[in-house]
Amino acid sequence: MDMRGKVAIVTGGSRGLGRAIALEYARAGARVVVCARPSSPSGFNSTAQTVATEIQLLGKEAMAVNCDVADLTQVKEMIDGVVNRYGQIDVLVNNAGVMIIGESFDQISPDRWDELMNVNVRGTYLMCWHVAPIMISNGVGSIINVGSNMGKEVMPGGGVAYSTSKAAVHMISYTLAQELKAHNIAVNVFSPGSLKSEGSSVIPWNLTNWKSRLEPSDVAPSTVFLALQTGQGLTGQYLHQAEYGKTWGPGIGNNL
Repeated sequence: MDMRGKVAIVTGGSRGLGRAIALEYARAGARVVVCARPSSPSGFNSTAQTVATEIQLLGKEAMAVNCDVADLTQVKEMIDGVVNRYGQIDVLVNNAGVMIIGESFDQISPDRWDELMNVNVRGTYLMCWHVAPIMISNGVGSIINVGSNMGKEVMPGGGVAYSTSKAAVHMISYTLAQELKAHNIAVNVFSPGSLKSEGSSVIPWNLTNWKSRLEPSDVAPSTVFLALQTGQGLTGQYLHQAEYGKTWGPGIGNNL
């Protein structure tokens, strides 16, 4: 699948799924904007520039931006910088996120709740709010919001904050898909499933099924398909990566 000529922003792009998507888009020919906070609250060592350099070493084009997606000023400055450099934004992947798992409701302080909601929900909203008008002006686009099965159903493990945030992301996606369909813009929820990521590795019970988990690079190709969608293709859907090629239905870029 070919993304040549497209400009794609990937938030949370310095590690894990975001890094895998950024690299996959670059291999498909897109010019990739790797967005991440300059330092990880979890202490993981990777930056937007690290991934952008990886892409450039492949002979592809990438732009690194340090940005907190919950900060209105930083988001505006990033979007302005991308438009000034490339003149367009064709694909937005809202992957940046904070996870609180394994803690009951009464163990989560209001400050930590707010931090999670600011990144997961406000960050998704701010990115869409800035990018959608650009896509409307261009007459085409695809927005991919990373969701989770935890936003669809109650699951054990103390995920009230994370589950609540992902349910909100899902509804942002569905309602925005309706509003933007007439402008030829697709909005979908991508659920990657259980991955072998740095974030997952620090949650003890994730290690019980670690061998069965997928590498982020295993699921990234399906996001290329989503990046090619428009309002005339697949939009307004919750799409689990395990069903790619099975139940996702017909869309632009495949023969399903």
